[in-house]
Amino acid sequence: MLFQYGGLYADLDMECLRPIDAALNQSDCILSQEPLEHAQFLAPVGTPLVSNALMACRPGHPFFAHVIASLPSFTGWVTWNSVLWATGPYMLTTAYRDYQRRRRRRLDADVVTVAAPVVFHPTPDDSMVDYMRRVCLQPSVMAKQKALCGRLIGYDFGRSRVHPASAFTVHHWTHSWVGRRNDPYGLLNDRINLFHVEKLIQPS
Repeated sequence: MLFQYGGLYADLDMECLRPIDAALNQSDCILSQEPLEHAQFLAPVGTPLVSNALMACRPGHPFFAHVIASLPSFTGWVTWNSVLWATGPYMLTTAYRDYQRRRRRRLDADVVTVAAPVVFHPTPDDSMVDYMRRVCLQPSVMAKQKALCGRLIGYDFGRSRVHPASAFTVHHWTHSWVGRRNDPYGLLNDRINLFHVEKLIQPS
């Protein structure tokens, strides 16, 4: 859809804090970036950890042609992270880096902008904060992780509802794609609340 028609894609658990036009007008193709905590504690692909939860692009941008062409090479994973590799942030991060390498060889190639994490993903995934805090207490904690530990220790799980002034959206990380059978870390437990869509529709 983004390659054919262009526009903005956002996950249903993305909350808009203010009009987003100013952020999107900076580039013909802009991608969101997950918090640094995710890149340093959770993901095997490093930084920037490019997120597919919010993406905006003009029609026909060659980056999404590259993503589409790359998708078959990410099939066949059988681990819990299969969605993350097949169509999620691990796939998109890998495709972005490959596109950037190719673009450096072609100076006329179209630019892709990866926004700073604070712009679209100002807060980490609540379900993983305790795990990351435990890593902070380990003697083996790495320097890049340790630099983020103070922020994790002080994280209030969104109770203050105060977000940085530069944030346009906040991601609520609902993990509806995981499912109970594929949750070996116990992140969801019984926190998934199923409901019927018709309950959201107000009677006319």
